[in-house]
Amino acid sequence: MRWRELPETLDPDARRLVQELRRLKDHNGLTLLMLQAKTPFSGSSWERYLNGKALPPTTAVEALAGLTNTAASPLLELRYAAQRSRAETECLPRKGVEASPSQQVSAPSDVPTASSTGPGKGQRHEQERREIHGVALSLVGGALLLSAVVAGWLIADRPASVGLPAVSATGVGRYHCTYVRHGELMLAGNSPTDSDIVALNSTGPDVAEVQCLLRRHHLTPGDVDGYFGKRTEAQVKKLQQQDHVSPDGIVGERTWSLLRHVA
Repeated sequence: MRWRELPETLDPDARRLVQELRRLKDHNGLTLLMLQAKTPFSGSSWERYLNGKALPPTTAVEALAGLTNTAASPLLELRYAAQRSRAETECLPRKGVEASPSQQVSAPSDVPTASSTGPGKGQRHEQERREIHGVALSLVGGALLLSAVVAGWLIADRPASVGLPAVSATGVGRYHCTYVRHGELMLAGNSPTDSDIVALNSTGPDVAEVQCLLRRHHLTPGDVDGYFGKRTEAQVKKLQQQDHVSPDGIVGERTWSLLRHVA
């Protein structure tokens, strides 16, 4: 078949991955219908993967490598690199640069300068302008200092039951699930990882991401609290059993792929 041009926005790792998958398909005489029949993915899914519209999940890459008797490791390395690049550019919040107080405060526009008045008056007005500017900066600095003091007092002195952060220093607390779909992958807003190992007694955003994604698969890990307890472990094993993966209850690359895949 004649392939379409890949999107210009496709990053280099994803482009190399798609080109390799296309080469394997063509070299082995596979069609989309054959891929649909011999893998867990539909022909329309393969069409999206092979035209750069969606990043193929790990299981799809492994399936094509198995069909063509090809080592999967080099393909998976390209796939993981493309996933990390996409997560960094599309999912992580961008950090803005705030202007400093000296940049935020400008001199009043109606204060005359030395160039608009006579020599004596110009010098006096210039001095007044500098004094006004200095007072403004002092006010801004004082306001920022006061805000910091008040914030510190609120954090230190308010009762534990009111207004404390949702997540403790150990990573356990209250997390939220904000689902965002990118092609065939699902992100839940807590962690973009697809390879970090998460297991019993783990804590933090990676665990919360697992718990959110388990819910997407109609499983019941309990509260999304960032703690990988026995209940979360049991639901991970259940997911692994459903997809014919060794049910060890540990979330590694293979299980992340199952969790993030959108059928």
